Amino acid sequence: MHRSPHLSRAKLEADGASEELALSMQERGEVLRQRGFPTLYTLKHLSLSTGSDWGFLRSVIRRESRRAYSEFRIPKNTGGTRKISAPTAELMQVQRWILDEILSRASRHPDSFAYHPKVRMTEAAERHIGARWLIKADLHNFFPSISERRIYRLFSSFGYAPLLAFEMARICTWPLGGASTTSPNNMVAAPYPKKVVGVLPQGAPTSGALANLATWQLDNNLSSFAMSNGLVYTRYSDDIAFSSGGKFDRIRAGGHIRDIRRMVSQNGFSLHERKLHLIPPGARKVILGMLIQPDSIRILPEQRRMLDLYIHSVRKYSLVSYAAKRKFDSPISFLNHVNGHLAHMKQIEPDWTAGREAAWIEALEEAGVFPGAMN
Repeated sequence: MHRSPHLSRAKLEADGASEELALSMQERGEVLRQRGFPTLYTLKHLSLSTGSDWGFLRSVIRRESRRAYSEFRIPKNTGGTRKISAPTAELMQVQRWILDEILSRASRHPDSFAYHPKVRMTEAAERHIGARWLIKADLHNFFPSISERRIYRLFSSFGYAPLLAFEMARICTWPLGGASTTSPNNMVAAPYPKKVVGVLPQGAPTSGALANLATWQLDNNLSSFAMSNGLVYTRYSDDIAFSSGGKFDRIRAGGHIRDIRRMVSQNGFSLHERKLHLIPPGARKVILGMLIQPDSIRILPEQRRMLDLYIHSVRKYSLVSYAAKRKFDSPISFLNHVNGHLAHMKQIEPDWTAGREAAWIEALEEAGVFPGAMN
């Protein structure tokens, strides 16, 4: 489309659009421009913008495509497994465009720390340094709790036409086990069959950003609640935390937890009751795998021991033998596992980690692994 609204409107009319339709599209384009979002009018327009096949997008929206997602499970730190629904390359290309060109332009809530490219996990933990009391909770079934209805309302709020907002919501969601079979309410689904309502799949590049936007009101409510009660609030994906550095007790904490549970429910989520914890003064305080101290965050002692064990074992058994002994998929997956831990630890305690990183490289060299594998 032309940069000039006049030329764009003239072209629409030259292509056969009525004067009324051309004017309506011009107005919608201006709304999107003023809000900072790219101008899109139809699914065909999205298809051309993303270089994707229009027919494929239609099949995803109709919930008919068999080449939309592949599913697998990964182990969770707390035991059990988590199902990952990864979009195939064709769908991922469109979702990445939506993430980069649309979702990245939406504002970030200041108490939300996950899925933001320039925000580190450590920033969430640092907010709680010096805490005496800590309330930790998880939002239960976080991604599956966010249906295409919420995503439709998000795209509509940006200024996109109702039908296109519905289509983009369907492109970013997928029917998973346990999804609602209720027909979409308040959504323009006329050209499409009313099938199972999709939810955010854990594994799609758009899911994190959309989850943050769908949780904006909850973040606002909990942030305001925290400020009015002298608390600090953070959310990292489904992990929420409140801390107090002043006067506090179990009775007050119990009242706060009831209020938090109510606000979470009012926003369409629920707390994972088995992961709800109150940590009093004197007890160890851990947020997102980081130890909260009176004046700093630290690496957990067990993480230090684990890294030292890895370094020692690679020296003793070799990289290949130890990766097999620990049942990693391959030596490369074990290498990536350790490198990931080092990168995370470097954000917390860079000086300590630098020494361990040097020892790790030395152990790899002794095992005959090229040091460039660290990169």
